[in-house]
Amino acid sequence: QSHVGTAALAYIGVIIGTREFVRLARSLAPQLSLAPTLVANVLLVTLPSLELFGGPWAAFARGEGAVSIIGLALGWALLEQMFRRGPEGIFAHVGAVMLGIAYLGIPFLLLQRMAALPTGGALLLMFIGAVKCGDVTAFFGGKTLGKNKMCPSISPGKTWEGFACSFIGAIGGSYLFMWLPTTWGAAPAFSGWWQPVVWGLVLGPLGVLGDLAESCMKRAAGAKDSGASMPGFGGMLDVLDALIIAAPAAYLLARLL
Repeated sequence: QSHVGTAALAYIGVIIGTREFVRLARSLAPQLSLAPTLVANVLLVTLPSLELFGGPWAAFARGEGAVSIIGLALGWALLEQMFRRGPEGIFAHVGAVMLGIAYLGIPFLLLQRMAALPTGGALLLMFIGAVKCGDVTAFFGGKTLGKNKMCPSISPGKTWEGFACSFIGAIGGSYLFMWLPTTWGAAPAFSGWWQPVVWGLVLGPLGVLGDLAESCMKRAAGAKDSGASMPGFGGMLDVLDALIIAAPAAYLLARLL
């Protein structure tokens, strides 16, 4: 089922992705430890599975679980900073821990929440289709039409023309992947004509910004790729960057549209 596959993706994404994130962050926070961010992210993506047990565990997972985990991770990072490093680099080290949780743990938790919705499988398919189609059209649109640089200090290849093309690709991808589940008899994510337009208009550009955000991290770290876990593509973050930033917005749209 969709939530099982999403849980597997979440564990793979946060374990490999957190290791890559911490490796990049150590360029500016050299004593940053992996444990607080990794443990918090794994616990966050475990919350949806706790709901299967029912009772107080399910209530905790649906309610204050995420806030509790984030709060404990903050306390862990602060204690580690004070007793191991003192005041030196407190903003860089503690800030990197919290950024790693917000960047990886929360988006993958919300993707699992989206997978648990009545049309979760169709929503996930439509989410990936919209973001990736927007990403692809932004790349080729920028190559063909690009003249005005978006952020040349971060990613010289990104142009405003390519960014504009991401809207077209994301809306087209939304319609395509909304229709696709019906070919094997599954219910589509939405029933109206306007929801895919809103879906694409929001998620396509966010995918481009996600790519740009990861490029900014790599530029700060002086790295070409986030890692080598995905031969031919670089690291896990290089593959998932567009999806990560768009995931919270996708969950919100899935609940509202």
